[in-house]
Amino acid sequence: MKGSTKVRIGVASIGVAVAAFAAIPASASTGTATINGNGSLSTALTPTGPNPLTFTFGGTGVAATDTYQGTFGCTVSGNDSVGTIAQGQGSFSGTCTAGSTSEPVSGSYTRVGGAVKLDGNIGPGPVTGTFTGGCTFEVTDATADTFAVQCHVAVH
Repeated sequence: MKGSTKVRIGVASIGVAVAAFAAIPASASTGTATINGNGSLSTALTPTGPNPLTFTFGGTGVAATDTYQGTFGCTVSGNDSVGTIAQGQGSFSGTCTAGSTSEPVSGSYTRVGGAVKLDGNIGPGPVTGTFTGGCTFEVTDATADTFAVQCHVAVH
């Protein structure tokens, strides 16, 4: 009898814990976003490296998540530890504004030629969670110190 009472109490406790967990709303957003923009590099990309540099980027886009649908803008700065025309990698941080609310954004990236892979975090704010994505990167001047980027990201 004692053993079966312990089992019933244990099963009841698990049931209460599962019900309580299911009642807590998820705080992470899910959905997609696109952003287009331009940036500048502190020094030009070079054919050989390493050529460490810093950059700034500003862009606008549209998000379609379960917590926010609409336009947004982002301004970030970051570093590139490789800095060659053929490749780059580093981190970034800044702010994205969704509606009238600004929220922090940060992450890391790798670039091979014109293909960029992003991993990062956004929020807390209208869009909160982690994101992964891909971008196209294009140098926009002969001195290789300005660029254009178009990104598509998944927020999860």
